[in-house]
This record gives sequence, structure tokens and C-alpha cells, in this order.
Amino acid sequence: MTSLCLPAHVGAEAAARFFRRPRIGNLFGLLAGQTRVATAVGGDPATRALPFIERLWMPAFAVRVHAACAKTEHSVWTAVEGINGEFSMLECHHELAERELDGDVFPPVIDETRVAAFARKGMMQYVLTQRGLMNKPIVDGIEEILPYHHPVWVCYYRRRSVFLDVMVQDARTGKSGGPKMRISVLHALVKRKKELREAENRQSYPQTG
Repeated sequence: MTSLCLPAHVGAEAAARFFRRPRIGNLFGLLAGQTRVATAVGGDPATRALPFIERLWMPAFAVRVHAACAKTEHSVWTAVEGINGEFSMLECHHELAERELDGDVFPPVIDETRVAAFARKGMMQYVLTQRGLMNKPIVDGIEEILPYHHPVWVCYYRRRSVFLDVMVQDARTGKSGGPKMRISVLHALVKRKKELREAENRQSYPQTG
């Protein structure tokens, strides 16, 4: 599949080393030696041998917001995450390009109307928190919305040897994905599992008449 996306600078080996690094969750490295890279795409992670990592492509929107103050106007690129609508500034918009996506690709959950609302609200809050601006710009429009995908590495493992859990790494920057990215990944996986279950039920109990 080809899509507008940010580049995945972190490869599989580097991602595996990231998740193997000593921390409390893997007994400071003692339980991380068998982390492997998944070869299959999609499906239910709970049915595969753990722990393993795979690269996912998460949905997002690049939104160009227009803002104006007394004497100047600005066009600023922002990002709205495509699952929960989390807002952030997008300083790497110049890296967006059409690329072939290798791995599981997730569609957005929110539509562009909600994306515009999230971007406008997020930008207004960002402006209000900036110090030193005597004449704060007013967010007065959305100029462009571009759907794209963001690469993340996900490590699936058993927490306390019972519960399926995930750790997330931003595959563009190499940094930890943080709680917001982790929650988005979990929501996307839960939604995918629900869709797979519904599809299996339709096959098992086809509608008649």
C-alpha cells in the first residue's frame, strides 16, 4: 500500500534493542532476550508467541492553520492524531511523502470535520500558552487537511505473565511513544479485534432472506 507518510528512520534491529533495554518491566533486561520481529501482518497478537515487535502505521492528519494578528498573518502546520484527535505542532511536515507502507496500516477513526475542530481548538490553546506575545494571533481558518500515516514500533508482551500489554516506540524519532501514543495504539488494536470478531460471526452465521 502506498500512502502519504512520515519516514520510518528506526529499523527492526534498532527497535528490538530499544525494547530490550534494561527496565523494571523486563527485570532490567533479563526477560528481553527473546524479543523477535513479527513476520505475519495483522491478526490477533494474543494468538502469537510473545514477546514480539511489529511496525504499525497509525493514522494522522496534517492540518495547515491560518492565524492573523494586527499586522501579520501566519500559516502553521499542525498534526491531529487520527484515533483520539490529539493535537500537536507539526515541525516535520517537509518530511511527508508518498511511500510504500510495509506493515499493518490503520485507518482514521475521526472525520475531517472533527479534525478541523481539534486543530482549531488545539492551536488556540497553544497560542494562549505562549509567553512574550503582546498581540496574540487569532486562529481564523483551516487552509488544508492532509491525511497521512505515522510509523510506530509496538512490542507485545505478557505483563505479570498474564495480561497482554504493549510498549510503543516512535519509529521516526526513535523516542518512546509516550502514554498518548500507547493509548491510540491500544484503541486501534481493540477496534481491529472487534471488526475481526464481527467478520467471523458474519461468516459463521450468514444472514438469510
